[in-house]
Amino acid sequence: MRVFIRILSAALSTAFLLTATNANAGLIGVTVDPSDNSTVGETEFRAALGGVAIRYFIPLEDTSGVYGVDDSGNFGLQSDVGNGGGTLSMYVLFEPINIGAQYILNILFEDLDLENANDPVGFFEAVDVRNADNSESLSGGEITEIGGMVTGDADTQQLLSLFLGAITDDPFLLRLDFKAEFSGNGRNTSEFLIAEIQEIPLPAAFWLFTAGIAGLGFAGGKQKKA
Repeated sequence: MRVFIRILSAALSTAFLLTATNANAGLIGVTVDPSDNSTVGETEFRAALGGVAIRYFIPLEDTSGVYGVDDSGNFGLQSDVGNGGGTLSMYVLFEPINIGAQYILNILFEDLDLENANDPVGFFEAVDVRNADNSESLSGGEITEIGGMVTGDADTQQLLSLFLGAITDDPFLLRLDFKAEFSGNGRNTSEFLIAEIQEIPLPAAFWLFTAGIAGLGFAGGKQKKA
C-alpha cells in the first residue's frame, strides 16, 4: 500500500479536487490517548485553516513521547529549547466510520515545515493509519516519504492527501510522528493541523482506482526505460 500511495500522490491530490464536490461531509479527527481513546490535547480556532485546529509543539529536547499523554499530559503542548532528536507521536481518532466505504484522508497544516518540501530543513514527519486498539497498521507501516505529497503555500498552509481505500475498522486511528533536528539550539513555536476524512461516492472511488492502475503502468514504463 505504501508503494501505491507514493506513486499516486500527485494524481490523488488532483483526483480529490475533482471529486470533493460529490463527497459526503468530512469527519474531523480528535487527538486521543491510544490506550483508551480518551480525548487529550488542545485546540484553537485558526483563521488560516478556516476552523478549529489541533495545537502542538514539535520537541527540540532529546525526549520522545505521546501527544497529551506523557509528561503528565503535557507532552507536545509546551515550548522547549534544544537541537532536536525527540519524536512527538500524535494519535487522531475518527468515528463513526461507514464500514467498507472508500475514504480520502486530508491533513491541513498551518505553515508545517516538511523535509524536502518546505523550510526550514530539519523537520521529519511520518503517517501511519492504525486500527482502533493500535495493534495493527492499516497502511502497511509508516509512510515516511511524504514531502512530495504535500501541496500548498509554504508560508501559510499545506495539504497532505492520501487515498485510504476501503476502511474496515470503526473507529480507526491516525498516527502522526514529528521530529526535528538542528545543528544549533533553538526554541520551537506552536504548530497547527486539521485532520479530516471524506467518504468518496462509488463512481469517484472507481475513477481513483482506474487512475491508480494507469499510474502504476506509467511508473513501470519509466523504470523499463531506465
